[in-house]
Amino acid sequence: MLKKELINSIENPEIQLAAEAQAGDALAEETLIRNYSGIVYKKARAYFMAGADAEDVVQEGMIGLLKAVRSYDAEKNATFGTYAERCVTNQIISAIRSADRIKHKPLNTSVSLNRPVAQDTAQGTADATEITLGDTLRTDPADSPDEMLIIKDVAYYILNNGDNIFSDLEMQVLNEYIKGFTSGQIAERLGKSSKSVDNALQRTRKKVIAYLWR
Repeated sequence: MLKKELINSIENPEIQLAAEAQAGDALAEETLIRNYSGIVYKKARAYFMAGADAEDVVQEGMIGLLKAVRSYDAEKNATFGTYAERCVTNQIISAIRSADRIKHKPLNTSVSLNRPVAQDTAQGTADATEITLGDTLRTDPADSPDEMLIIKDVAYYILNNGDNIFSDLEMQVLNEYIKGFTSGQIAERLGKSSKSVDNALQRTRKKVIAYLWR
C-alpha cells in the first residue's frame, strides 16, 4: 500500500499536495488553490449575468475548491482536477438554489438563466430586445459553449442528487447534446425526427431553469 501511494504521489503531485494540505500545510493548500483556480473562473464566467457582481459567483466557486482540497481522497475519487471541478460546480449550483432572492440578490442576479445577458436597442427607437441565457440555449452546442456547460453541469447535479426530472427521450437527447452533437445529428443517431429532438431540448432547457429556481 505504501509503495502504491508513493508511486501515485510521484506521478500525480496533487495527491501529495492534497495530503500535505489536509495535514495542515498552508503552503500546500495555497498551491493547490492557485493551480486550480482557473476552474473557478471558467465556471464563474459561464454563470455570470451582465449587471451583477461576478465576485459572488467566484467566491462560491472558491469555497467549492477549498472543500475539494480538504476532502479529496485519491483512493475514492478521480484525479484531483476532475474532483475539484465537480466540487466547484456543486457549490455554485447549491448556492444558486439556496440563495434568498432578497438577502442575496446579487448572487441570484448573477446566475439566473432568466436575467438579460444583452440588450440590442434599435437605432432611433426606445425599445430594447432583452436576450436571456435561457433564450440562447441553442440546438448547436458549438455556438453556445457556456450554455452547454450550464446544461451539462445542472443535469449532472440533478442526476447525482437523485432528482431525475428528465424523461427517457430527454435523457437520450441530453446525453448526445452534451457530447457535442447538433439536433440534426442527434435525430439521426437516435432515429427520431428533428422536431421531436428540438422539442426535447426545449423541455430540457425549461426544466434546467425551473430546477435552479424552484
